[in-house]
Amino acid sequence: MSAPDVHSAAAGPAPRGGRSTPAALLRRWRAADDVTRIEVYTRASFAAIWLVGPLLVLSRRPELGQGPAQGVGPGAWLLALAAVLAQAVATGVLVDRQITGAPRTRRHLLAWLGTSALAVAVGAGTGGPDAVGWRVVVLAAAAFVGTAPLGRAGPRRYLPAALGAGLLAGVLARPPAVSWASVVALVAVVALFVAVTAQLSLWICDVVRRLARAEQDRARLAVAEERLRFARDLHDVVGRDLSAIAVTSDLVAELARRGRPEAAERAEEVRRVAQESLRQVREVVRGYRGVDLAAELDGAAALLRSAGVPCTVEVSGPLGEVPAPVREAAAWVVREGVTNVVRHAVPSRCRVSVTVGGQEVEVRVVNDGANPGTGRGTGLQGLAERLRPLGGRLSATGRDGEFTLVALLPRGGQR
Repeated sequence: MSAPDVHSAAAGPAPRGGRSTPAALLRRWRAADDVTRIEVYTRASFAAIWLVGPLLVLSRRPELGQGPAQGVGPGAWLLALAAVLAQAVATGVLVDRQITGAPRTRRHLLAWLGTSALAVAVGAGTGGPDAVGWRVVVLAAAAFVGTAPLGRAGPRRYLPAALGAGLLAGVLARPPAVSWASVVALVAVVALFVAVTAQLSLWICDVVRRLARAEQDRARLAVAEERLRFARDLHDVVGRDLSAIAVTSDLVAELARRGRPEAAERAEEVRRVAQESLRQVREVVRGYRGVDLAAELDGAAALLRSAGVPCTVEVSGPLGEVPAPVREAAAWVVREGVTNVVRHAVPSRCRVSVTVGGQEVEVRVVNDGANPGTGRGTGLQGLAERLRPLGGRLSATGRDGEFTLVALLPRGGQR
């Protein structure tokens, strides 16, 4: 499963001029979807792991007086540092592709195996007989960095690999007999820790990615189900009438060819059935498109809660005294505003309020997760056109990551 399958466009475009200010980065983080967030978090976590190996080698640099005394000179130290750094880069690229779900190529695998073998060879081949501590540090650093990609394969792969890394370090480090078991245990535990950490992190990424895809599938199924319902209603309403019109029209044509006076009566019957069918279609469409303000407010709260967004719904004033056309228009504002919040933002809170004043009805939808690239789309344009016959006004503003949609409707529905 590749990451582009489930990533939404919520991350938005980069800030103008390519500047990544803290405020812009915060807005982009808040606008990103869950898959992008968990991938960024996992990458940052692994970035700290890749630094552990080089830092272990840096802690043994000869300037601290631990090098030449143990038979390790500056050249050997620099070689080991370069080998562990190369291993960290190659392993980081491979694990990064595991995080995002991108395919691994043979080149990535060979780079990981080659740099890991190089780090092990450098750690085992440098230092004199008394440089056991140096060799253990380099080999432990190589095991720490190199075993992370095995987390994807699961315990059946990394458990034997961790034990093998410990035994290999016990052989290559050439420690005294009394400390051989401790070296094996140290390196094996280090390798096992990193592999388990990688497995858990990659598992979390996979779970979030599957949940995001399941949410997309659920939305597509809901749309398909609604289409089927509408098609079924149309079939049930007009299918019989259209069949009757077709049969009666054939009869009218035959009677007209014979010059029978009953043709006019049958034609009138066709007209009556057609008008009745048109009336029923309009009722179906009206029921399909009609909205109720109270139901929309309840639905908005439920939808936002299911999306993990805390929502506050406020109603002020005598809502029942508002004319039905104005209530329906206000319901459309709530539906469009909440739909935009779910589709184009990842807010931490949202507030929906309907205020009935003496002259106007105000509908306000506010969220704090506005996408930096959000503008007036076709949905808001269509909503403004819907409000215009009632004398309503629509405004949409975004500032400091907060998006506010406000609709003002004359209470009497008049201009």
